[in-house]
Amino acid sequence: MSDDKFYKRLPIYRVLAAVVILITIAAGTIQQINYTRWGSDTIVFTHAARLMLRGQDIVNVPDHYGMFYVYPPLFAFLYIPLAFLPLEAVIVIWNIASAVLLGWSMTAFYSGMTGRPFFSLPQKTRWTVCFFTALLSARFTMFHLSVGQSSIVVLALAVLGLVSLSRHKLRSGIAIGLSIIIKILTVPFVFWFLARRNKKVLAGIVLGCLIGILLPALAVGIKKDFYYHQQWFDRVLLKNSAEDAESIGIGNLSIRAQLGRFFLGAPAFGYQGRYYDFTIVQLPPRLIVLIELLLMSMIALAIVLYAHRYRSSPSLVSQWGGFALVFSFVPSFSTWTEINHLVFLVPPYLYVTHLWYNRLVTDRLFRVLVVLSFVFATLTTKTFLGTFLSRWLTCLGFIMYGMLFLSAAIFRAASCLGKSPEIETAQQSSIIQKSPG
Repeated sequence: MSDDKFYKRLPIYRVLAAVVILITIAAGTIQQINYTRWGSDTIVFTHAARLMLRGQDIVNVPDHYGMFYVYPPLFAFLYIPLAFLPLEAVIVIWNIASAVLLGWSMTAFYSGMTGRPFFSLPQKTRWTVCFFTALLSARFTMFHLSVGQSSIVVLALAVLGLVSLSRHKLRSGIAIGLSIIIKILTVPFVFWFLARRNKKVLAGIVLGCLIGILLPALAVGIKKDFYYHQQWFDRVLLKNSAEDAESIGIGNLSIRAQLGRFFLGAPAFGYQGRYYDFTIVQLPPRLIVLIELLLMSMIALAIVLYAHRYRSSPSLVSQWGGFALVFSFVPSFSTWTEINHLVFLVPPYLYVTHLWYNRLVTDRLFRVLVVLSFVFATLTTKTFLGTFLSRWLTCLGFIMYGMLFLSAAIFRAASCLGKSPEIETAQQSSIIQKSPG
């Protein structure tokens, strides 16, 4: 499409974008309000906040759907202002806030990546890049809004830390530390800053974690705060043992779950009264745990390798490519990963879309890896393939492979951009050329 046609149609695009966003928020909100099977995370968070206000046990008293609060106490504490509102109002507010935070995370990451204020970028560039990023991650966003998860808040905190890195390293680390305490998924950023030997950021992460651990004590006291963290450690971090057949179910997309499907010898999912397993060979649970630890160590090693190998590259590669890579690994670095956790892939999808659209990387392998990532992670949904085939491919690990293809695309882009010392100039020139007029 020519620039003239784009700018003539821009008012229509704005209306369409607003309508799609409102429909997406409304659909997730209605689904949560009408979800009578097991409720939603928003209901769990609100219930925990109300229990905290009444001085009751937030981890051992389930909500009316039988769901338990399985987070550190910080999130229940932060949810207290919403505890006074009707549940339906909380769901509406939470989904609107989640959509706003996701939009801010995209624009803030893109601004940091280009080194320019978001609204100073050419309209066609930012609309195109953000559109395809939203398309690539639409499946995960819809799932997130339909269950009222906390991952977007964690994503926004991590992005806040990254975009403030150049201005104040300690505050940057505090934001990342708080994200880790809310949901431990962002812990791979610790490996990145260890590899970069950034002591101020690491000190900020430790301080942020301490703040996140101690803040709920203002409402429950030190003793009960310690008790809640101990319960979280025992029930969440240590619970998902390799021999637990429930942990290999269709809802868990983690490395441990995939290893369990291949090597535990238990059914992975049921369909129309029949159960299906994907066992290649049965291995002892302890050996499965060792293999998982080995694979997670390889993820940490890949982060460290990128940090060292491209340390002297331009900022787009050495810093923002590294951040994108860490985000691409975040959903894999857990013993329990759900589809809504894949909203952490928004920054890496934004990164590769920017490189592709602005022709900073024209390598065929890079583009193939990006396409494969989308096909494996998104087009395997039951919307396109039906329930049975979607579950079958998920249990074979297709969504996890999609995440790994995305990580590989970022590595491939770095190797291509590493051959172009003028990449920063090329980036600015590409953006300027796409400006109107």
